[in-house]
Amino acid sequence: MVSPVKPHRPRRQRGSLNREQVVEAALALADEAGLEALSMQSLARRLDCGVMTIYGYVESKEGLLDAIAQRGLRDLRLPRPLPGDAEALLVSWGRALRRTLIEHPSLPVIFLARAVIGPGIFHGVEALLRALGEGGVAPAAGVHAIYAVLIYTTGFAAWEAPRTIRQPQSDYAANWRRAFASLPPADFPLAGGVLHELGQVASDEQFQLGLTALAAGLAAGLTPK
Repeated sequence: MVSPVKPHRPRRQRGSLNREQVVEAALALADEAGLEALSMQSLARRLDCGVMTIYGYVESKEGLLDAIAQRGLRDLRLPRPLPGDAEALLVSWGRALRRTLIEHPSLPVIFLARAVIGPGIFHGVEALLRALGEGGVAPAAGVHAIYAVLIYTTGFAAWEAPRTIRQPQSDYAANWRRAFASLPPADFPLAGGVLHELGQVASDEQFQLGLTALAAGLAAGLTPK
């Protein structure tokens, strides 16, 4: 039996790539197929080039992860003009960050596993500190408030992804009901009474509840310069 001949797939011409294209392709691949699907080999196949070509633009897999994390944050859009009130600003920051993390689901995984630092992050911190400073907040206090919201939002995005992003929220709620159905209800009078609420703990409402409470507490503790 004659083996089928695989069609020839021409390689990309030398010099037809740049670092920005490599990072864009890596981010798209990670968002579409999951971070576990991203490798130098899979990225090279996506770009129709050799693996060593990829290494001409990023020095390592770790460097690639840092690059796509910083690229993803470029899509973050804060409202303009920024709110002058510290509490409203922190809420807007958290909401905008969560939208970006949902759009790029690989980002929360990277941020929880790696200490990503770069020019784009400095630009973001600078803009938020400037806005807080216009309301009288000292930079030292402001940066801790900014990162309190960032840590909460990143953790929530990682929490909600497998529960209500990669599957419908109705499925998540059904899983709670299914698990409870196998238990003796008399043993769980309180938890059974809030079964519907348990199906909402990875919802937008849950995120807003935590974010607004956090922002209010942080704003109350911020001291003027």
